[in-house]
Amino acid sequence: MDGYQLYKKYTTAGQLASWDSDVRQYGQLVHQAFYLVGITRLFDLLEQAEADGKRLELVYSSPRSGSPPVAYDVQVAETAPPTLATLFDVSSPNWPSLLRGIYPWVFV
Repeated sequence: MDGYQLYKKYTTAGQLASWDSDVRQYGQLVHQAFYLVGITRLFDLLEQAEADGKRLELVYSSPRSGSPPVAYDVQVAETAPPTLATLFDVSSPNWPSLLRGIYPWVFV
C-alpha cells in the first residue's frame, strides 16, 4: 500500500473502533501527525513503518515548569502496528445495489 492508502486505513479504522482501543488511539495519532509533518513526510513514514512492521509515534518537547509537553515531530517506533479488523467493502459489486452507499457501522 502507498502512504495515502495507509493513512486512510488507519484513520478510518480509528473512527470505527471503540473509544478506548489501541486502534482508535493510533488512528488519532496518524491524523495528528498529518498536521505536524505534512503529507509527503507522513506518507513516507507510514510506508517505512508498514514495511518494517512498526508504527509511528509522536516526539514531544521537554516540558518546562508547569507547561505540558507539546508534540513537534513524528518518528518510527519499535512497536508493532495495531491489529485491524477486516470490514466488508460496501462499495463492492457483490453487494446488492440496495445496500451500496450504506455506511458500514460497527458496534463493538
